[in-house]
Amino acid sequence: MGIDSKGLKIDSKELKIDVVDIAFILKGRWKVILFFALIFSVFGIRKVSKAPILYSAQATLMIRSNGFDESKNLENMATLLEIAKSKTITQRVVQKYGLHISPGALASGIAIYPVRGTEFIKLTYTGAEPALTAAVANEVAIEFIKRVEEILNRSNLKILEPAEIPRFPKSVNKIKIIAIYSIIGLGIGIFLAVALELFNRKLRRSEEMERVLGTEVIGVVPDLKKFYPKESVKRDIFFDNDSLKEVRESIRLIRTNINFIDMKKNKVILFSSSIPKEGKTTIASNYALSEAIAGKKVIILDCDVKRPRLDKSYGIQSQYGMADLLKNEATLDEVIIKSVRKNLDVIMGGKSEENTTELFLNSKLEDIVEELRKRYDLVVIDTPPLAVGTDGAIISKFADGVVFIVSYDQVHKAELEFSKKILETAKSRVYGLVINKVSNEGYAYGEYGYYSYNYSYYKNYYEGEEGKNEKSNNNVGIAIINNILSRTRFRRGSKKS
Repeated sequence: MGIDSKGLKIDSKELKIDVVDIAFILKGRWKVILFFALIFSVFGIRKVSKAPILYSAQATLMIRSNGFDESKNLENMATLLEIAKSKTITQRVVQKYGLHISPGALASGIAIYPVRGTEFIKLTYTGAEPALTAAVANEVAIEFIKRVEEILNRSNLKILEPAEIPRFPKSVNKIKIIAIYSIIGLGIGIFLAVALELFNRKLRRSEEMERVLGTEVIGVVPDLKKFYPKESVKRDIFFDNDSLKEVRESIRLIRTNINFIDMKKNKVILFSSSIPKEGKTTIASNYALSEAIAGKKVIILDCDVKRPRLDKSYGIQSQYGMADLLKNEATLDEVIIKSVRKNLDVIMGGKSEENTTELFLNSKLEDIVEELRKRYDLVVIDTPPLAVGTDGAIISKFADGVVFIVSYDQVHKAELEFSKKILETAKSRVYGLVINKVSNEGYAYGEYGYYSYNYSYYKNYYEGEEGKNEKSNNNVGIAIINNILSRTRFRRGSKKS
């Protein structure tokens, strides 16, 4: 366990991440990584462009000794280097030539190293002026020999070759410098991308969603806005949209799983979510339409009376709605809008109401639901989000099961836990959860594998097979459903809640 910036406990399991996760993170946040790599590349270019032109002069010194021991001299090289850079030597050189640099700055330009297999030592100095650089190198060599004699009581050093005035500036590997800066920026970008992902408290993993809700994933719906033009999804209904035919498979999967979970006829199914704008109404509407197209007689109720949406989804208006029905201001037959689609009727929310809880608490709602159950094969109820009101929990008592919508990377764990407590208090049966608005950049969906449905692939597939349209649609749909159902743990007739 750890503590985050807000003082909340963090389970170490929640921070677990694997190599594949990191790959998806890097793909999803490539702009952040590229930004830092480019910024640091610019820093590298500026450093190279502003770097002064430097010259390097080198003097060769010789160690005169009988029985030369290279290993011993190598061990003493660090000592000799410190002597060469000592303030005593650099101070004398600065004063002699009237240099406008400090002794420490002068020391930073001095280097000394042995030539392997020989008795030679190379002493170099790097400066801005060629003639002065050579003069300083030679002066440092002279002062170095004197200082070694004073400190080490050794007189076996002499200058073999004095430093000559360099004719060309010291070469600088500009590409290497820029590359180093770019790699640093890349590393910082990757670190920040992974860190942001680790501490993102919004739910992305299906296994965590399942753990919090205590149920299983029964479907995944893509983020339509990222895959299709706005004109294709300007309304919430897409199941009968020819330009979005491939995405029907996501709704068909939900439909198939629900039918496997609960085999009873004349079902009442409630769709809910934690917070607004998770796509609850969209999925409920398309699910209802899919069952209607499959031949069932279906009605969908808009019980989100505070914020009715079905009128916009289906593009129709009605004088009366659910609120009018519950207030006894209209009859059931007056509020039902017939044949919005073939086999599909709708009851709109009606006029927006603020105090809705009292409406749903009266016994009339149960009578309405039971009457609709007799008339229709399937009753679909769209409710308000659980985190913003209790209406959904109240209505769930009259439903056979709840389909819970969780929007990918939008809901916090605390919000989902709160919704679960509400459903448990109401003793609602949860069929399962649907993950909505999944991007192809999403990652880590537990034992179900990575739901990287490549909807673009299916889109191209359909576009390339217009001649075999309907047959291909059916085959691909069956293949996808069979593939995913083979991974689920649902059994025909199971009563898992």
